[in-house]
Amino acid sequence: MTDLLAYARDLEAEDAALAGAIATVDSLRRNVADLRVRAAHAVDFLARLPDARAAIAAALAEAEDELERRRAEVAEAEARAARADKEEAVLAARRAVVRTRDALRGAERKVARLREEAEALEAEARAIEAGLPELNRCALELAGRVGELRRAADAGVPEPGPAGAAAWASRAEASLFVARGGLETERDRVIRQANELAAAALGEPLAASSVSRVREQLEQQG
Repeated sequence: MTDLLAYARDLEAEDAALAGAIATVDSLRRNVADLRVRAAHAVDFLARLPDARAAIAAALAEAEDELERRRAEVAEAEARAARADKEEAVLAARRAVVRTRDALRGAERKVARLREEAEALEAEARAIEAGLPELNRCALELAGRVGELRRAADAGVPEPGPAGAAAWASRAEASLFVARGGLETERDRVIRQANELAAAALGEPLAASSVSRVREQLEQQG
């Protein structure tokens, strides 16, 4: 029983090492997935940026023209109201002033909204541009960590820029997926060996879900 218990402890140590390796791969997969999402967003945003700028600029120019027209309409309506002398004409002129002022406020809100959208677009552009060096650094750092994994296939070195980081991250995710599958297979083998050991030592299959459980049962029997 002593030799069997020692073997169980060896299997337990191997199982713990494999569990740690799986946790490392899972952590890397999360980091690489986050990098891929960030890089892909940067690629998509920067590709759309010229058209987005042009669209907002055109919409803002049109809205500002409308705002000037509304201001002129308000001024004209107020002048008419000031010139009106008959009660019916005064009431009509006042209603016109109310309508044109409402339209003016709507135009003002539209211009303000478009200016906010333009500023938000430029703020995001500045943030993405400022984050590109960190994105490159992160990609290289993760590439080094993935390269250190003995079970992971070589994903290469990321090219500079968000497109290079996104492409590398896709390759790395595929490599890590395969590496994790290999580790799970190895861990299943260790658990199967531990159960076979328990069956040989105890005379009946244990069907334990962990190697530690097998070792505990053997210690109790010993």
